[in-house]
This record gives sequence, C-alpha cells and structure tokens, in this order.
Amino acid sequence: MEKRYCEIKNKYVQFTHRQGGVIYSPVTADERSKIGIIMMHSDGDYYGFIPGPELAKRGFTVLGSNVGTSRGPFEDKLEDVGRAVSYLKGVPGIEKIVLLGHSGGATLMSAYQAVAENGAGVFQDENKIVKMRNIQALPKADAVMLLDSNWGNGVMTLVSLEPGITDNSSSRNLSPGFDLFDPANGFDRSGSHYSADFVARYLKAQEERNNRLIAHALERLEKLENKEADFDDDEPFVIAGGAQMAPNNKLFPQDVRYLAHTQDEYDLIHGDASVSHEVIKSWRKPQFDRNMVTVNKMATDMTTIRTFLTCSCVRTNGFGYDDSHIYGVDYDSSFSCTPGNIKHVTAPLLIMGMTGSYEFLAAEQIYKNAASADKTMVFIEGASHNFTPQKDAEEYEGQFGDTVKNCFDYAADWLVKTEF
Repeated sequence: MEKRYCEIKNKYVQFTHRQGGVIYSPVTADERSKIGIIMMHSDGDYYGFIPGPELAKRGFTVLGSNVGTSRGPFEDKLEDVGRAVSYLKGVPGIEKIVLLGHSGGATLMSAYQAVAENGAGVFQDENKIVKMRNIQALPKADAVMLLDSNWGNGVMTLVSLEPGITDNSSSRNLSPGFDLFDPANGFDRSGSHYSADFVARYLKAQEERNNRLIAHALERLEKLENKEADFDDDEPFVIAGGAQMAPNNKLFPQDVRYLAHTQDEYDLIHGDASVSHEVIKSWRKPQFDRNMVTVNKMATDMTTIRTFLTCSCVRTNGFGYDDSHIYGVDYDSSFSCTPGNIKHVTAPLLIMGMTGSYEFLAAEQIYKNAASADKTMVFIEGASHNFTPQKDAEEYEGQFGDTVKNCFDYAADWLVKTEF
C-alpha cells in the first residue's frame, strides 16, 4: 500500500479541571483524517506519546489524553475515556473512532470497549473479585488497536510482588530464600539461570502473597460498605514491594528463558520491512540487576482499597509460567486483565507485539481470547516496548531497522483497509 506522510499540527484541549489532551492532526485534511484515534494509559497521560505524531503524519487525527484520577477506581477511568471519545466524536470531520491501548493502556481500552458494547453488566458476574459498579452508558468505538499490551494490570501487579515481604508497609525483614540477585540462586548479570525448584518456590510465594492481599482488601471493603472502616468513601492501602512499574517485574526479565517465544506461528515484520510467518521469539536481553523493593518511590504501591480491587488484582490457581505462556491465571476474575476483557469486544481488532520487549508474548493470549471476527496480529522484530529499536539486543548496528516506521506504517495500512 502507498506510504503517505504529511505535515502535522497539534493543540492542547481541556475537558475538565483534571483531564485534557493533545490533538495531533495533518495540516491538510483528507479521508484519513476522518478517522479519530484516542490513546490513553491507565495510570498517566499520553499527551506526547510517540503514536500521536506518528499516526498524524500518516494522515489520521489522534487525541492523546489522560485519566483524571490515576489512583482512582477503575470505573472512574472508564468514564474519563468516555469523555475523550465524546469530545473527539464532536470534532468537525471525524467520522470513525479507534481506541489505541499500549501497555497498561490496553487494560483500560479493552475494558472500555467491552462495557461500551455490552454495558457494565458484562463485569458484574459472580466470578469477579469485585463487581463493576453501574456507570453511565459509554459511546462505542469503531475499532481497537492494542500495541504491545501486557497481560493486564492485575497480572503485572502479581508478577511484581516481592514474595519475601512480611509486613505490607515495610521493605525490611524479608523472608530468606527469595533473592533473585543472589548468585547462589542463579543470578548472573549476563543472563540468570534459576533452578526449576527456585522458580516454583518463588512463583508460589508470589501467588500466596497475592491471595493474602486480595483477602485483606475484601475484608476492608466489607468494612467500608458497612460504614465500619476508618473513612466513609475509601481507605489507604500501602503495599511495599507491590508497584508494577517495569523495574519491579520479577524473575522472567532476569531469566530470559521464560516467556521467550510464542506457541504458534504469526507474521513478523523484519528490519528491512519484509514479512515472514514463524514462531515469534523475543530478542530481549536480561534486565534489572538489583531489587528495588527498598526504594519506596519505586517499589511501594500507595493505593487504596477500592483502587487495588478494581485496578490491580487477579485471582489465580496454580500460577506459573514457562518458555511460552502464563498459566493458572483467571483472566475473567477481574476487569483489569486484557485477555479477559477482550472476550467481550467484537469491534475490528489489531494486536501488535514488540519483540525487543518481554510484554510481547501477551499478544498471543489476547489474540486467542479475542471475540472479534476481524482480528489481526503482527509482531515487529527488535522493537522495544515504546516502539524504538531495542539497541542492547542488536547483534550489529541497525539490525532491526526503523522499527517505529515499520510499526506505524503497518498500523496505518490496517486503518485504511479495515471496514468499520
């Protein structure tokens, strides 16, 4: 398909005192600019994130927005997305709306579209850890793009939990035997090799801590609902070693034998833009060489009971993972897991995985769970989580080519050819 690039402009817009956004658009409008794309993350803002200008220079109109309360309940965040969708729908010339979810933003966007298509009742069954509260009707998008989604915020919290914590509010007095960065346990800066026994004990301890946190939060939620808690509306919840940001993701980023390749074959875009069909492997190198649990700013989740239960947890039973998939996770137990949410989305769907990143493998689980009749998946060889080449994984300079161009050229082609 013809590759088209154009001059772009941008402007800031404000929806409420807490929520705004930046609109990127081509200077000269045409058929492509009638497609409006909304990109948002579940815990921050995407005002200047790379897909905005990249898709705009390919002719589309893009709104990068934020969630007004990054530490608020998940339902509040869905309403923030709805506000952004309504705004973009009202921009003159916009005829179609596409949701773009990246990383934890895919949790948000997949849940949003599920509710927009089905109502909040889709997440109110008895299997949920907590049921979604009733919220206003949300305007549907016409299509969804999930670019290097992780397994959802619930799973990323699980894999980030420090298993040796004995006190949720302190990083001291860690239980022995869970030090990922001890050479005696298999740590090596050039590539760790943990024993199967160590891995099993480590993941079991993470699962057990996850279960304790959920049980405690549910007990406190009952107190809140009965007006017996310390506050009327919500309650602080401090989780030392519970933040899900990348430096806290544990074990598989250090031992790259785990979650290393897909189970099946898919399309892979190489550095020279050629495409092959094969089992997809990660190019990532070992990451992180110290435990951040003692750094409060990095590793402590300063959350609330309602926020934790709606945004950051998932039920498990025999949680673990091997070289090609995660198992023992009940993706349907919460609405903070993209593989569960996507079961309720029927809009056309594009899934893209970046093979320089360890999140890439979530794409396969999402694809297999997706209900959309029109679903497409492709991987970008050597792209980092944020789309640029993963330089430390290159075997020679320029091996992965222009991964940003390869990624967004493909996304642009998909947007043009998809009927929605």
